[in-house]
Amino acid sequence: MGKRLRESLNHATHRGLTRRQALRLGAAGAAVLAAPRAARAQARPRSGGHLIAAQELDPISLDNHKTSNYSSVQGVEHIVESLTQYDDKMNVLPALAESWRTPDPVTYVFNLRRGVTWHDGSEFTADDVVAWWDRISDPATAAPYKGWFVAVDKVQATDKHTVRMTLKNPFGPLLASFAALRGSAIIPRALAQERKDLGARAVGTGPFKLSRFVPYDHLHYVKNDRYWDKALPHVNELTFKVMVEEDARVAALRAGQIHYAYLTGEGAARLKDDRSVTVMRSPKAWLVIHVMNSTRKPFNDKRVRQAIAMAVDRQEVLQKAVFGEGTLSGPVPTGHTDWWMPLDKLPYKPDIARAKQLLAEAGHPNGFETTIKASPQYPEFVSASVVLQSQLKRIGITAKIIQLEWGQFIKETFSQRPADYDMKVTAWTFYPDPHHYLYNWWHSKSPSNQDFKSAELDATLDRAMASTDREERKRLYFQAQNILLDEAPQIIWYTGNNIEAVRNEVKGYVQSYTGRRLAFKRTWLEA
Repeated sequence: MGKRLRESLNHATHRGLTRRQALRLGAAGAAVLAAPRAARAQARPRSGGHLIAAQELDPISLDNHKTSNYSSVQGVEHIVESLTQYDDKMNVLPALAESWRTPDPVTYVFNLRRGVTWHDGSEFTADDVVAWWDRISDPATAAPYKGWFVAVDKVQATDKHTVRMTLKNPFGPLLASFAALRGSAIIPRALAQERKDLGARAVGTGPFKLSRFVPYDHLHYVKNDRYWDKALPHVNELTFKVMVEEDARVAALRAGQIHYAYLTGEGAARLKDDRSVTVMRSPKAWLVIHVMNSTRKPFNDKRVRQAIAMAVDRQEVLQKAVFGEGTLSGPVPTGHTDWWMPLDKLPYKPDIARAKQLLAEAGHPNGFETTIKASPQYPEFVSASVVLQSQLKRIGITAKIIQLEWGQFIKETFSQRPADYDMKVTAWTFYPDPHHYLYNWWHSKSPSNQDFKSAELDATLDRAMASTDREERKRLYFQAQNILLDEAPQIIWYTGNNIEAVRNEVKGYVQSYTGRRLAFKRTWLEA
């Protein structure tokens, strides 16, 4: 075992992972570390060709400012950019901002990259950044990720290539918030000023230009020949074919009809003997949870939520929902730099007797009936719900699973207010800072609040948000995670593995803990 892997395992076991879990993470991480070296050992990147990838879900909208749907981020992440970006290891790097400085704790001055053009040929300027802020801060936009920029007070163009951003208070996650591309996409001022849902329209500065978007069928992109990073991208065309069924993705990979697909462990197993395909695994920030609607009876009673949290067996869900392809987790995904809670500190040991006692104290000695909303677009969501349904019977709770088409699920359980669900299953994808996992979903003033309020949690998150001292932020975010575990508005199951398969002619693709396909602009096809 290499020195770096031993060090990783020692750190992981110190952080609360079992050695088996650490080996799983360590081996996957080693594979990721090996990938860039392998790519460098290959021939020089080849220009040209048409890369075809499977897209598991149809993007509901390409309006980055108005949707919280992850498939929508996937649909635009090669088209649009923000002031910053992150690399495969979550380091924040310059993007449309070439550099920045902070004259004082509440002021950022961004020096914009010169010579950048929009896909329509017009020039990118500071006025476009101001228009971004005007749009997402407008209440009429109803931007779900406005809370990520809650500390921003005003954005001004001091000249054509300089932006001055003034904050209400110090805000540690600012640069990472831009890099995440959640509501942070900079678009042409003319589009931003329309204040309409851009839907199928997407114009950016990114490595690819949108050519066609046929809902529920495909997205087609062409190379941006004027991209500011002159060496990229390598392929001339990129297509995402919407293929919801995993069987179809596996068959298309085998037949050479697509070059790339995201898979489950079950799908990957069916490709183990196919020498024309390479399956890659690595840990990723994919936090699968069931949310309880704390505004509805009986879930407005903390004792009911705690009873359910005590009654469930998370290992059983992990094994049955995703065949063990993941690791148990706290409110911040396991493996996320040093923000995640050690697994041995999590209150996850099932206690049926105590759960029944809490239900009785809350006035439900014989349990109650409830519903769980899930979308079959993510099979693991339904599988996890079936296991939860079985486990709830142990404490007298009868749960009916309601399966909804993805768009309807998002509408009923996220978009509309008040949201319509008792329990729902979803996943938090990669966010670059604990602020985004905790404030965005659980602070009472966040536009994306998940039907839960806690004055203690709000105060803790406010203090953490205003701090720029990493150790203080770490202490406060651990405190916030403990509050969430005690209040139990969500049942946290696991953070999953990133399982991706590529045809062997695909070169240069590297997995990312973010779960995003950041490497497509650096990927090429072997002749």
